[in-house]
Amino acid sequence: MHDPSDRPSYEPELTSQPTAAPGARLSALQRLWMMFTSPGEVFADIAVRPTWVLLMVILVLLGVGSQIVIAPHIDTEATIRARMADRADELNEEQMERIVAQAEKFSKFGPIIGLVVAPIVWALMAAVFLVMLKIVGSGIDFERSLSATLHAYWPPTGVALVLLSVLVQRVGKLPQEELGTVVKANLGAFLSPDTPDWMAAAAGTLSIFNVWVVVLLIIGFATVGKLSRGKAVVAALVPWGLWIVVKSVFAALMG
Repeated sequence: MHDPSDRPSYEPELTSQPTAAPGARLSALQRLWMMFTSPGEVFADIAVRPTWVLLMVILVLLGVGSQIVIAPHIDTEATIRARMADRADELNEEQMERIVAQAEKFSKFGPIIGLVVAPIVWALMAAVFLVMLKIVGSGIDFERSLSATLHAYWPPTGVALVLLSVLVQRVGKLPQEELGTVVKANLGAFLSPDTPDWMAAAAGTLSIFNVWVVVLLIIGFATVGKLSRGKAVVAALVPWGLWIVVKSVFAALMG
C-alpha cells in the first residue's frame, strides 16, 4: 500500500508575483490643462514619467510672441533717457539720439535672442532647484526637476503674459520700467515714483503670479521629490529669496 502523502499533488503552487508599478496616465497635453485644475494629480504623474519638451516649446514661443506684441508699445527713447539721466550733462542731443537709434536696432533682435536664451534660462532654473532639492534630501533627477519646474511656472506665466499682451494695447507708448504697472498684480505697481530703487525692485517681485508659482513649486517638489512639505518649502523659497535680494542690490547699485 502506498502512503497517501506520497501521491503527487496537482494543486497549483502559490507563488508571490510582483505587482506592476503604476504607469503614467496623463499625456503631455492633458497635463497642460490639468495644471489649472488638479496640479497635485499632474505632479504625481510627473513623478512616474516626466515630460518637458512640449511645455518648453510652448513657454519659449509664448515668451517670444509676447515680446513681439509688447515691443511696439515700448518707448525706447524715454527708457534710454530715464536710465541715463545721471549722464545727461555729459551727452549732447546728437549723442543721445545716436544711443537711442542703436538701442532701437538692437531691440529688433529681442525675439531671436529670446528663442536662444529662454531654454537655457529654464534649464538653469531647474538646475538651481535640483541643487536645493538634493540639499534637503530628495533623490530627484534633473529631468524630473525640469519637468516639475516648467509645469509649476506654466499657469502663472501663461496668464501673466496673456494679460500683459492684452492690457498693453490700451496704453500708448511707455518706458520699459513701467511695464510692471500695466497689470496691477505686484506691490511695485502701487508704490510712488520716488520709492527707492531697491525697494521698488523687491516689491515688483512680490506679485500674485509669483506667489502662485511658489505654491505650485512646493506642491510639485513635495510630490515629485518625495519630500515633506517643510523641506519642499525650503527648496522652493530659498532660491526665490536669493533672487529678490540680488535683484534689489542690483537695482540699488544701478540706481
